[in-house]
Amino acid sequence: MAGSLRQVPGRSGTWELRVYLGRDAEGRVRHRSARFHGSRRQAERELARMVAEQEARPVPPMEEPREWVSSTTVNDAIEA
Repeated sequence: MAGSLRQVPGRSGTWELRVYLGRDAEGRVRHRSARFHGSRRQAERELARMVAEQEARPVPPMEEPREWVSSTTVNDAIEA
């Protein structure tokens, strides 16, 4: 799982945390985001907690096989 951290512009001590959730049934990328108020180190710890929480969740199976279309990516082909 991947996560990212960035400081919110114009807001000292406010951080945006984002965790990659994967792709949905249509192939769109999904993220979970949260705002955190505190120091950078505290924000990094919270991000690590969010990533660990997401990794502990089981990966849901895809409902339907995808059709091959012009927008099919290499990752989609590998997953199929």
